[in-house]
Amino acid sequence: MVYKYGEPVRIYNHYTDKKHRLKIKTLCDLFNDMAELHTYRQGVNADILNQQGLTWMLRRIHIFIPDMPQREERVLFESWNPACEGLLVPRLYKVSDWNEETAALYNNGITTEKVSTGALRAFAYTDWMLINLEGRRPERPTEMMKPLAGYYNEELPFKPSMFDRREQKGMLDFNQPAWHEACRVQAHYRDIDFNGHVTQSSYIQWMMDAHSDSFMETHRLDEMEVIYAHELKPGSEVSVWLCDAEEHQISYAIRSLDGGILHAWARAHFGS
Repeated sequence: MVYKYGEPVRIYNHYTDKKHRLKIKTLCDLFNDMAELHTYRQGVNADILNQQGLTWMLRRIHIFIPDMPQREERVLFESWNPACEGLLVPRLYKVSDWNEETAALYNNGITTEKVSTGALRAFAYTDWMLINLEGRRPERPTEMMKPLAGYYNEELPFKPSMFDRREQKGMLDFNQPAWHEACRVQAHYRDIDFNGHVTQSSYIQWMMDAHSDSFMETHRLDEMEVIYAHELKPGSEVSVWLCDAEEHQISYAIRSLDGGILHAWARAHFGS
């Protein structure tokens, strides 16, 4: 059984921003690629689950970026599942430098359970839910995942959630003066994933696009946590809200135009 999956990735020019750093949306898309390739080998990929009326849906992602990969670099993307319980299935991602020792462990996408030795560039913790396609309700995936999860463990320097308990439940006070509507966006065909709703990386891109060019020129994303709550369908129009009450830390919310539905919320820490 494949308990960890990894592949070397070359950072092409179109993966990067004007400063030649990997774009945050592309980083998340590559995370999703690793998850898809791993679940295929685990026998729990979306195509197989769809035949059973089920699918995977991301609930939360917490990203850390010690040193974002840059253009023309070659890095290793890896992913594995810690032990799961209840409704949530955790998945970890790790991005590290590709070196000779790592190359000896990986060869053309072959998986390994050994620890790679390259310098840590980025990593993330995610929580996934198994969803019934007919009722759009969560299923309990524990029994299905027990034989697949928790057999590979590696310590990564995670920090606690950026949200307190109330915020984790979506209890945000939009009456605070620091909250303001930054822009409005519409979900287009390019934003839609295999489940027929907006992909998680598009939410993150919308949040980054809510900032001015001058802000993005002078700030570097170090950490970001996003919680996803309500699906968005093609053609939906939503508002992106920002709260910049604290220095170097910004909160985000994706809301319906009438404010009645909170689709996703996030918090990010920026360095300069």
